[in-house]
Amino acid sequence: MDTFGSFLLVAALAVLVPGPDTFVVLRTSLTEGVRAGTWAAAGSAFGNVLWGAASVLGVAALLATSASAFSALKLLGAAYLVVLGVQALRAAGRGDALAPEPAAARPEGSPAKAFRRGVASDLLNVKVGLFWTALVPQFVSADSSALLAPAMVLSMGSMVFAWLTAYAYGAGRLSRALRRRRSARAVNGTVGTVFVALGGRLALASH
Repeated sequence: MDTFGSFLLVAALAVLVPGPDTFVVLRTSLTEGVRAGTWAAAGSAFGNVLWGAASVLGVAALLATSASAFSALKLLGAAYLVVLGVQALRAAGRGDALAPEPAAARPEGSPAKAFRRGVASDLLNVKVGLFWTALVPQFVSADSSALLAPAMVLSMGSMVFAWLTAYAYGAGRLSRALRRRRSARAVNGTVGTVFVALGGRLALASH
């Protein structure tokens, strides 16, 4: 339990750091509604669980040893973030409303599409894989309980979902103010710039 408690502390600190998933959930919630944002959060959490399971099984360790595998996933993730950033910047240029109109006038976004967007943002983030690869050996050893690794993976996924869902609902509370064109331009422009910057930073990351 001491080992698991230490892991929870490290995981909680990691979850608090904003990353690509955070901005994907925020923009999804603002543009498609809180329900879609929550599904995007669920997708990101599911992606994190997949990364954790892969690390426990030793698959994600390939990223730490293979420069070609690292580069391929890194470039895919960078390209995905840049595409999202360009979409947001184009929306800023057009002056698109950032928050949806009331539900009676405009339906919320597709849950399946939002979920897939969340999964993609997490799976294509090479740093999540490296985080898990570095973290697992610190807490799991040959004499560890068989339940420790699954508990770590599921608890991390749960924390990611809870934290990102809070972001989704927080964005929903601001939706009325963000229907204004000036606010929409500012947020879309900022988020788009952040996405492009994150994509560039990921593309330049060393192995």
